[in-house]
Amino acid sequence: MLFRKSYCVLLLLFILQVKSQNPPIKIPCLENKIANIEAVLLQEKSFDTDTISLKKHLELLGKSQTYKSVYDGLLANGYSDFYNTANSKSKFYYSQSIKSAAVQKDVPLEIWAQLNYISYLYLYRDYINMTPKLLQVIDKIKKMSANEIILPGESFKKIGWILQTLEDYPESLYYLNLAQKYTAKNTAGYASLMDNIGMNYFRLGNDQEAESYFNQAGVLAKQIQDELQYAKALGNLALVKQKKGDLLPAISLLKKDIEISEEHKSNQNTMYASILLAELYVENKELNQAEKVLKKAAEIANSKSYFKKAELQIIKLKLAILDQQKRSDNELVLRRRMVVLEDSLKNKDGDVAIRNANWIIQKTKFQQNINKTTNQVKHETAIKKSYAIVIVLAFMSALFIFFSLKKQLRNRQRQYNQKVNLLKLEKIKTEQKLHETNENFNAQVDYLKDKNIQIKKLKVEIEQIKKSSSHYLEKEKGQLNTLLESHLMTENNWNTFKREFQKEYPEFSRLLQQDFPEITDANKRILLLQKLNFSNNEIAELLGITPDAVKKSKQRLKKKLGSKFDLLFEHLTSKSMQNL
Repeated sequence: MLFRKSYCVLLLLFILQVKSQNPPIKIPCLENKIANIEAVLLQEKSFDTDTISLKKHLELLGKSQTYKSVYDGLLANGYSDFYNTANSKSKFYYSQSIKSAAVQKDVPLEIWAQLNYISYLYLYRDYINMTPKLLQVIDKIKKMSANEIILPGESFKKIGWILQTLEDYPESLYYLNLAQKYTAKNTAGYASLMDNIGMNYFRLGNDQEAESYFNQAGVLAKQIQDELQYAKALGNLALVKQKKGDLLPAISLLKKDIEISEEHKSNQNTMYASILLAELYVENKELNQAEKVLKKAAEIANSKSYFKKAELQIIKLKLAILDQQKRSDNELVLRRRMVVLEDSLKNKDGDVAIRNANWIIQKTKFQQNINKTTNQVKHETAIKKSYAIVIVLAFMSALFIFFSLKKQLRNRQRQYNQKVNLLKLEKIKTEQKLHETNENFNAQVDYLKDKNIQIKKLKVEIEQIKKSSSHYLEKEKGQLNTLLESHLMTENNWNTFKREFQKEYPEFSRLLQQDFPEITDANKRILLLQKLNFSNNEIAELLGITPDAVKKSKQRLKKKLGSKFDLLFEHLTSKSMQNL
């Protein structure tokens, strides 16, 4: 009995301790509504896969109509942590959060809800869907003062980060500098801002200013003992060193970056630093070191669905290493995966998606400038300028269409070359396999079967390209048809095959030679392949003739041999004779 009481007391204490570790969010009672929301948001914490504790933590917010938008937004963030990828639950709650703020007609809250959703789209590299929403938020923020914005420092920082990714560096600098004004100094957030400002200067080509900011970020990170931010600053300094041609100092900085990142289990930073280090090793001709580093980076890249761009970088580096080493092992697999990744990244995390998003931004800026100009000039001048703008836009559109078409032609050429190269690699590997087995009879038969498969594949590719927009490439270059012809049975291949066949079937070979002198060499090719149970279609593929031509050749031979045909019949298998 005493034991049971003790057990219950201990269990109760354990439950109270767990609850005390994850207390519900407290709703403050400040006079300013924005200050109240900020106080709530600063209590946000990650529960990883524990959604029950997450809902308990947010419970009080869900019961309040005032904080309904915040509740839905934080719940959406929690499900994002749980699934660790884009998911329907998060999307639903982000949508509810934005709707709740709109119903309340609370513009600052609506901006926070929209920016919260934008951060989610940015995290999972959905730049195409993210960009129009970002432009709407920026337009709203420009009409407001900083004290009307919820957590202005964080809001400006998020916008600055995203614009940096979209390669709009001047605009990114503007928002990151704004964020500095509303971020406490001597904090991790301030060090991160300096690091990102430095990266903008680096991308704009101002290496001196960039290096200054990277150094300041590193010094501050050291002072406040933010080791991970210190590692990032080292990695960015390595970029400056690399640009100057100081490869060894750059390699040393990146090694330290990776060491700290691994110690703090920052997989993403470890992966990015490892890819950059591998690039430096390749540049410095240290290929074995590059391969080791890439192996580590690949493990991380393959762990998340939104690391595909990094995986593509890794594959391209591996192919560069193979090229320098004059090796072809695993090249076929890498090139196939590269084609798949390039295709999947077109509308996601790839350079095309970033450029498309950046184009939308530039287009919007251009339209805004036109509107400002139109409002400032008189009606008659505006009409003249409108005509000029139409001409400029028409010219730009023509240029855009021209370069788009040019790019499409390059892509078609690249895809065509990739197809040809992949099929050539298969042919080379088939021939290497035959050579490695000393060209014995079984290897010869396998070789012919492989050839048949490749010939069929080539014919399918040729038919498909005839129906595609790339038909002119094959018409001009004819590489697929040339490759098809190279698969046909050559005189040299036939002599090698005939020699191995005679070793395997000496009696049948002697019979043909002594008793059937009237059988031509062309007939023998068909009979030997028929003896090995190759079908009429397969024989036709290998000899480069039609199946009807094979049938007619057999019929003429049967007529030519007359009564001697029965003797030949006895030495062919029953299965072979069914096709005669």
